Amino acid sequence: MRIGLICNTHASLPLLNWLHSQQVLVAIGTANNNKDFKDDLTVLSSQINTPLVVFQKDNLKSQLSVWLSDKAIDLVLVLAFPYKIPKKVLELPKFGFYNFHFGKLPKYGGSFPVFWQIKNGEKEAVLTIHQMDDSFDTGPIAFEIPIPLNPEFSLGTLEMNFSFVAINGAFLLIDSILKNNLKLKKQLNKKAIYYSKPNLKDLIINWQNQNATQVVALVKACNPWNKGAYARVEGFDLRILEAKISKNTSLKPGEIISISNDGIQVGCKDNSSILVRIIFCSFGYLDAENMGVLGLKQGVVFEKINI
Repeated sequence: MRIGLICNTHASLPLLNWLHSQQVLVAIGTANNNKDFKDDLTVLSSQINTPLVVFQKDNLKSQLSVWLSDKAIDLVLVLAFPYKIPKKVLELPKFGFYNFHFGKLPKYGGSFPVFWQIKNGEKEAVLTIHQMDDSFDTGPIAFEIPIPLNPEFSLGTLEMNFSFVAINGAFLLIDSILKNNLKLKKQLNKKAIYYSKPNLKDLIINWQNQNATQVVALVKACNPWNKGAYARVEGFDLRILEAKISKNTSLKPGEIISISNDGIQVGCKDNSSILVRIIFCSFGYLDAENMGVLGLKQGVVFEKINI
């Protein structure tokens, strides 16, 4: 089988290397909207001697058609590709296109499912492999592989887990196709929820309306891609990058309960609290032992950020 991989995330690299090791990867494609990833992928494709094509949104149909034909590709695997692939192109390879979606479908459609699964406090994340159609995240499902979502997982940690589970998913898909026993399950699209990329309001800690569990989940969901969840104290804007639930209680959400070398304890809704361990601000990254430079004191209250 001759496989093409279209990807736009560093989480695709374990799968890329596995496909290369199995001697089935014949071509790589990516989008032109992620320079850092494109640069890294360019170096890797050269190292493994596998050609890379950077697809342009305005010329996608023509580029993909040539790419598929020139490399005689039988199957295309897709991870985090931002452009909609035309239906006629999807029909060209013998075994079609399959998308590796880092979330359960149709519950977590959209381009940022890892963030939302963590923020929403899910106990389990799901890798969904589905046949692609001419809409985003709507095609019939081939495999669903659950991943226990530890409350300590950051977005980066969960993406790393997805990246390795994707190898198992690819093996199952390829094996089923070769044995001619692949079964597809139609999605219940009436129950579909499409989550867009979080906006600023989604990334701000609301001390008055979020308990400690919810605040920590938001912080984890913002690490590392947003360098933390937004907060403001004494007019100073910062981002909380690492925090955990504290045993201390507070009657005043947003109030600093204590400051020590372990971190800053802050009250949340429902008499709960968190321990802030790492922040990002204009002074850089500060761990618990260095937060004293901010000059914060016990009793100071984190402000509500209005947008």
